[in-house]
Amino acid sequence: MSTPTGQTEIQNLGDRLLRKKTVAEMLACSLRHVDRLVAAGHLTRTHVMGALRFQLSEVQMLISGGTR
Repeated sequence: MSTPTGQTEIQNLGDRLLRKKTVAEMLACSLRHVDRLVAAGHLTRTHVMGALRFQLSEVQMLISGGTR
């Protein structure tokens, strides 16, 4: 869906995308630990034009102790 200016409404897609380094900073852990969280199924990674990204809502849920 586009706005009148032609920009895609990313907010309606529900989430902001974060870099792995940002996720590690938010969780106060190493980059390798973020990889372990992905391997264990606690975080989902998304590839955007070759770049690895994570959904803010999933990181926030992990911080608050929730599950996917």
